[in-house]
Amino acid sequence: MDRNAISARIAQWIEGHKAESAALASELVRIPSVNHPPNGNEAAYQSFFADQLRSLGAEVTMYELDTVPGLKEHPAYMNTRNYAGRPNVHGLFPGSGQGRSLVFSGHADTVYEGVEPWQDGPFTGTIRDGKLFGRGSYDMKGGMAAALEAVRCLQQSGIRLAGNVYIESVVDEEHGGANGTLAGRLMGVNPDMAIIPEPTNLVPYPGHLGGGIWKAEFSGKSGIGFNGEELISALDATVAFATLLQKFKVRLNELVKPHPLWSHTDRGIDVVVLSILSGDTKRELQEKLPADGKLNFWIEGYPGMTAEQILAMLDDFYESELPNFPILGKCRPRITPLIRYLSGSVMPEGEQTDRFLANVHSAGTIALGQKPAPDQGSPFACDGFMFNLHSPTPALVLGPSGANAHAADENMDLDSYYTLIRWYAEIMVDWCGAEGE
Repeated sequence: MDRNAISARIAQWIEGHKAESAALASELVRIPSVNHPPNGNEAAYQSFFADQLRSLGAEVTMYELDTVPGLKEHPAYMNTRNYAGRPNVHGLFPGSGQGRSLVFSGHADTVYEGVEPWQDGPFTGTIRDGKLFGRGSYDMKGGMAAALEAVRCLQQSGIRLAGNVYIESVVDEEHGGANGTLAGRLMGVNPDMAIIPEPTNLVPYPGHLGGGIWKAEFSGKSGIGFNGEELISALDATVAFATLLQKFKVRLNELVKPHPLWSHTDRGIDVVVLSILSGDTKRELQEKLPADGKLNFWIEGYPGMTAEQILAMLDDFYESELPNFPILGKCRPRITPLIRYLSGSVMPEGEQTDRFLANVHSAGTIALGQKPAPDQGSPFACDGFMFNLHSPTPALVLGPSGANAHAADENMDLDSYYTLIRWYAEIMVDWCGAEGE
């Protein structure tokens, strides 16, 4: 069967199975798998995912992270989480010949549902207006459902792959995780290439940003000035530091040359204040200057940047800005990391990466009906560095369109989901090699 006939079969299958494909993604969303560091409740979702892999004929492996040899000794391991009852799962679909191999690797966990109101509820998996709503629909259960459906599409269309394909669902990616992804590499799932189905709005991301979350704590001198003593408001210092961080964002993007993969945007790397707490939050009325303040903040980095470099630049900027923020000379922060620094990374250069990206674009042209957007760097951090920096397998990030990731009414665009299923199927055909019955 020639290549055009294979693509015609793929297109026909997808058109005839949209309702079933949407139902699968919805079912994944309806299984809560929220990450509550240091714990998480991915178990039920992982069990269901394993059943889906088995139904497709995969050779399925489920394992607890604590059983993975060398995981806790690995330099990239973060030793702040509990993994009892939180298994990883992967399924192997053996190829029929000597084709190249591929893994679709995604995380099972989601961020929590939040306190903002949802129109339909976070775990209803509601489908309306051409969208799937719910926590994880966009980040990233929709992308993982697309990988499952792409394999099912090829199987039911009578298209045999020559190379091996894995689908891997890992735990604990959110909130600075990635130990689950590292465990997959140590378990030997290291094929020729990887696709991470994080939401990219159907744009190929051969690189992703890094980033970290830190806590700044301030201790002032509380009270009211009855005796003329000097008081120091920790709240004033905390607010001043928040303002300084916004100025630091401008300076950081002046100091750091943009990576070529991010030349398409003037967004730069971001610095974000995440939360501020000060004083006795249990009391509405305060009768003294607050003695303490806490501020959590996020700073991004391009591939190659480290947490130590970022903090050193922040420290230099802090000292230079003291004339503008005198309170920060009297009340200095204690800065500690809240998560591991997630390293930015890019796919390693070489003939194999070039060939794979060429396959991705040619398959995307078929699936989209036009050339895909040029390769870009992602505007977010993810676990891709565990592939690109700690394994022999380069990882591309490619996933569906949608909106409201990590927010209320998170949703995935279903048309993009159907397109992604086809794109994944076409990639497997080109990369792994295939023939039709």
